[in-house]
Amino acid sequence: MTSLAKDPGRVRDLAASIARRALTSQELVQRCLDRIGEVDAQVQAWIHVLTDEALETARALDAELPKHGPRGPLHGIPVAVKDVIDVAGLPTRANSASRADAAPATADATVVAHLRAAGAVILGKVHTTEFAYYQSVPPTRNPHDLSRTPGGSSAGSSAAVAAGMVPLALGTQTAGSVNRPAAYTGIGAFKPSTLAIGGAGVVPLAPTYDTVGGFGGAPEDAVMLVAAYAADHLRLGEAANAGARGPERVIKLTDPVLDAKAAPAVKTSLDALAGRLENSGLGVETAASPAPLADILADHRIVLLYEMGRLYGGTRQDLLAPKLAEDIAQGLTIAAATYHAALHRLALARRAFWSTLGDDAMIVMPAAPDIAPADGTTGDPSFVIPSTVLGGPVATVRGAPDPATGMPIGALLMLPPGHDRALASFLLAPRARELGL
Repeated sequence: MTSLAKDPGRVRDLAASIARRALTSQELVQRCLDRIGEVDAQVQAWIHVLTDEALETARALDAELPKHGPRGPLHGIPVAVKDVIDVAGLPTRANSASRADAAPATADATVVAHLRAAGAVILGKVHTTEFAYYQSVPPTRNPHDLSRTPGGSSAGSSAAVAAGMVPLALGTQTAGSVNRPAAYTGIGAFKPSTLAIGGAGVVPLAPTYDTVGGFGGAPEDAVMLVAAYAADHLRLGEAANAGARGPERVIKLTDPVLDAKAAPAVKTSLDALAGRLENSGLGVETAASPAPLADILADHRIVLLYEMGRLYGGTRQDLLAPKLAEDIAQGLTIAAATYHAALHRLALARRAFWSTLGDDAMIVMPAAPDIAPADGTTGDPSFVIPSTVLGGPVATVRGAPDPATGMPIGALLMLPPGHDRALASFLLAPRARELGL
């Protein structure tokens, strides 16, 4: 097995080099373009690479720097964009034949516009599953093992970062589409509180859950990306401040779903991570989920299918992947009362979960039942879906790799809704680097 994985570098280090003019944005963009030329024919992460536009933007940002200083931590840093998010001048196809004739977007999505304003360089569009669902699966491969998936639906986002083709990438999460691909490819991810990121220009799947999140070579990088487009009230921009406190208490979550499905190597990796967290001075305890994860998974599916059905029931079904068409049709059979009851049960589950475990604890749990599969799917999202439903910020961090294959194994760190700054502070603190997260 030949690995094409490559660390793209820490954004803080790249930004510091650009700020002191030891590295130019143009040089960094060219480095990314060269790496794309080296490996993307095998990894197949990219749909559109904005070579000329990105270099032109980088030169402009380099020229701006001595006059006005950096716009912020992302000044001159390249970013990839998942192809369910609008980039002006490029079509948003969402990997669907139903959008094959989609015209180029006339404006950036809100999140992309905010990234440009913060000085980021949009390098291009990367692959997704169809409408960010399970099928159709894109051609993108896992850089650690090209026979395996990088996960979905943000396949291109995770693979592009993991292969060192770009330091940062945007993804979206409705079920497990940011945190799980990051785990499969051994990189970091940060999903802010569910629905905390609004704005136009993102193809929907299930609006109750659709949230834009970020990928980076490490969790700290993903936090910096999200901070550049997040609303000020999330206070992510303050997370790196001296004295900003992260959680001091950790709960290792147990539940029949986790216990039954997690592979032995995943359990061992999580135990090792919990041990490292405890050795770093955090109090670690074990607790059962106050809300059964199996119930959360069942109700999440009701909400997902109902909303998909209302969004895409009028789409030509012959232009959709069979599984997607089947599930849209199933969603149309779900009664509004059933949908509303599922929403209510999920609200009660969130309340029970956080009121029982407390809002001062960081939850740690596996990101996926096993390593990235080679079965033609994008993998099992059942461990990440509950974290999306429970509503708070969720980060993917690295655990010990699988001893048999060397493939990455990731874990989730989760806090209650609205506690984005606390989780970000933990991930940006020196302790996180020391722990190798």
